[in-house]
Amino acid sequence: MNLPERDSPNKARFAAALDALVVAAKDDARTLAGLSAAAQEHGLKMRALEIATMARNLAPDDAQVRAVTGRAMAAGVPRWHHNILRDLARNSAYRAALEQVVRPGDHVLDIGAGSGLLSMIAARAGAARVTACELNPAVADAAVRTVAQNGFADRITIVPLYSTDVELERDLGARVDVIVQEIIAHDMLCEGVLPALADAVPRFLKPGGRVVPERAQVRVALAHWPHAKARELDNVEGFDLSPFSTLARYPLEAASNDPSLVLRSDPVDLFGWDFAAGGPYGPGRASTELTVHDGDANGVVQWIHIDLVEGVTYENAPAPGPNSSWACLFYPFAAGAVPAGTVMRVNGTHSQIALRIWAEPVAG
Repeated sequence: MNLPERDSPNKARFAAALDALVVAAKDDARTLAGLSAAAQEHGLKMRALEIATMARNLAPDDAQVRAVTGRAMAAGVPRWHHNILRDLARNSAYRAALEQVVRPGDHVLDIGAGSGLLSMIAARAGAARVTACELNPAVADAAVRTVAQNGFADRITIVPLYSTDVELERDLGARVDVIVQEIIAHDMLCEGVLPALADAVPRFLKPGGRVVPERAQVRVALAHWPHAKARELDNVEGFDLSPFSTLARYPLEAASNDPSLVLRSDPVDLFGWDFAAGGPYGPGRASTELTVHDGDANGVVQWIHIDLVEGVTYENAPAPGPNSSWACLFYPFAAGAVPAGTVMRVNGTHSQIALRIWAEPVAG
């Protein structure tokens, strides 16, 4: 291939040469696969995905094509997409909720379609039409193929847009009966659930329409987690690297079923949101006093509780059992572990897309 060097400053020249080679390749799946890899290496991720998709459509069972296009197909696709599909409790809760609220003939809007699983559950529950928003091009492409493979292509439409870019008349035709979303992060907020619902509910939902989930809360407790100390840097090869620890990424992520993560207080709700109301959602601030019991504590653990519909909930509280696709977040105390009987004030603030938590001893 006569392509410009990778470090060429003229990306437009590279793209033009690439396009000419794609045209010349025509129906040669392996050549197209190689071109997708070249595009990926030169930073043309969207074009790489397009060419990789062409190659796979031409030769879906060719092992070489799949291997060469793998990186382009998966680029920018977070691993949690696969984790949540393996979360049987999460999938079951959404299925129960959608089967309860979807009525025959409904039009459903699915925000953050991912694999298309929730869209297909809604269609199976009786929805006549599902419009699903999925911005990630690789994920949207896979969702289109998944929906078709399961026989729902006539009822489910994947729209490759943020929900905030969806237009009522152009993309939906009319207001919808149900909005379902699963753009909930470990801290509830950083995937943009609040601004998405503040936009979608008033713009797209019919009066009396249903939202899944309806409500959600952020829960906290004092806890002891020995691995928090192991994440810190102190002495390495005889050098004190503790100043470098200030650059560590906090909070720490802990598996919900980690047996070493032990609660040292009763849990409380620090914040809660009514998703069905559709906002407006302003910033928030809260604090609560918790007392350490049953041993020392070295931090605050935070998790989420989701009320999908009446009687259907999901929670990733620290406990034995299957691991949740959502991690628990651990905020170590700045001063280290404190003994039983210590009263700690847990503070929190949030914007529409970020949650911050810290704790300090209560004086006296």
